[in-house]
Amino acid sequence: MSNSDWKFVKLGDLIDITHGYAFKGEFFREAPPGDILLTPGNFAVGGGFKSDKLKYYVGDVPEDFILFKNDLLVTMTDLSKAADTLGYPALLPQSPKNCHFLHNQRLGKVIIKFENLLNKYYLYYRLRTDSYRNEVLASATGTTVKHTSPNHIKKYQFHLPPLPEQKAIAYILGTLDDKIELNQQMNQTLEAMAKAIFKSWFVDFDPVRAKMEGRQPVGMDAATAELFPDSFQESALGMIPRGWEVEELGNLAQNFSKTFDFSRHESVIFINTGDVLSGKFLHSNLVSKDGLPGQAKKSIDKNDILLSEIRPANQRYAFVDFDANNYVVSTKFMIIRAFEMIEPRLLYRILTSQSSLAEFQIVAESRSGTFPQVTFDSISYFPII
Repeated sequence: MSNSDWKFVKLGDLIDITHGYAFKGEFFREAPPGDILLTPGNFAVGGGFKSDKLKYYVGDVPEDFILFKNDLLVTMTDLSKAADTLGYPALLPQSPKNCHFLHNQRLGKVIIKFENLLNKYYLYYRLRTDSYRNEVLASATGTTVKHTSPNHIKKYQFHLPPLPEQKAIAYILGTLDDKIELNQQMNQTLEAMAKAIFKSWFVDFDPVRAKMEGRQPVGMDAATAELFPDSFQESALGMIPRGWEVEELGNLAQNFSKTFDFSRHESVIFINTGDVLSGKFLHSNLVSKDGLPGQAKKSIDKNDILLSEIRPANQRYAFVDFDANNYVVSTKFMIIRAFEMIEPRLLYRILTSQSSLAEFQIVAESRSGTFPQVTFDSISYFPII
């Protein structure tokens, strides 16, 4: 079939959207048992479901607000100023055993009126497109908290292919999503391995201990083993590998700050502190440079380390390992740029280790202000082996 067979439709003629229930806060729990109450925080930027930071509900549940596998939801409210997830969809996975998914009033459940005309999985991908996203944002209300409504979403118009083409499109995109999910799982495994190796080499100094005992370091070839000494020496931090030294962060890196040149870009990728987590960039969505929040000011470059100044323990950090010339980031990030005397990836591992972030959090909580916050100057003393 050709595109001439695609009909121009209004979404509201094909679907309804029902709001969730205003569940009472006194029945919320941070851990099981209980049913899982979904909120906009369980939606990914760009669409999709996130299973972290779940809330559990132990009160009475009206049957109409129990959700099931593959139910399609959209967000009605986004508490972040950037409205990062407003209007985006998610298809629900299977709920855990002996547990239901529930949706509150900030989410809408999509009900398809005519399944012979509209495929749910095609609609899911349609609701992740830029044209839909731009319409939702254009009609959003509120300042600090952004809102949309079923009526705003139902006004969206688009060209709808015949049902067989919808199914084919959804199948192809779903297959690609499955591959992306598999790659993400592999990346998580590799990240865990990298953390284990870093701890062994640079915290526990296992290769040095092995050489002291006349053993070949585990999992290390002879050439790599030669990079490590076979004894320790005293230092201000205790025993460290011989020939190594203790240096302060401020002598190894700087907090780089360069204003982004908006004159060279019509659209940009804006990264707020909530858009990175545990080393991952959570989206790469292009948006118009017009209407960005005031904190969208800083440019970044390859090999920069992004570390949120607010609540370091929340793990809002990432390493820039790509060309980032159209990325603009929030002023709430420290952009730590290593000097030549230290490998940037090694510095990244050191600064984002659990012990380092714990110390930065202590510094943040000891400073006055609305939020626990650090500056580069306040951690520039941080000792690095």
